[in-house]
Amino acid sequence: MKKMLWGLCFFSTIFIACEGILYASDWSAGIDSKSGEFVYAATVNDSGSLFGQYCFKSNKSCLYLLAMTVACNPGNKYPVLVNSDIGSYVLQIYCFDKFKDGLYRYSFTNFDDIDGIVKRASRVGFAVPMEGDQFKVIRFSLFGANKALAEMQGQANKVLFKKVYNRSEEDL
Repeated sequence: MKKMLWGLCFFSTIFIACEGILYASDWSAGIDSKSGEFVYAATVNDSGSLFGQYCFKSNKSCLYLLAMTVACNPGNKYPVLVNSDIGSYVLQIYCFDKFKDGLYRYSFTNFDDIDGIVKRASRVGFAVPMEGDQFKVIRFSLFGANKALAEMQGQANKVLFKKVYNRSEEDL
């Protein structure tokens, strides 16, 4: 009987530890606690840059935001090289404004392109041209992105609006 109890305890401990590993994620989903005006699924990398999908109640749209230290002029669009384990792409980002803590906020102009990359890849890197011949490269893990996106979209449909609309380049 003692051996069986020890075996059960051992198995339970291993199962709980493995369950924690299975449900660990580099992404999180949530709702803005201050205003309740948006929901998000996002990640922050080691250098403090942010990447994720945000859905807003005010204009009933979702977009992918990238916040990084590369300065920009609000309203301008910039090319970005996207590299992932599923391929490389050249996309465009739109500069919103200086966000906080020295970060500037950008959105991707083509929602479907970046969404497809996020949902199929396991990691992604962005190379943004800077003045002269310099590039700023930032990388993000996509581990847990699909689960966080599904959770966020469920919250968006339930809390913010009845249907999630995607924001396209024409809306910018």
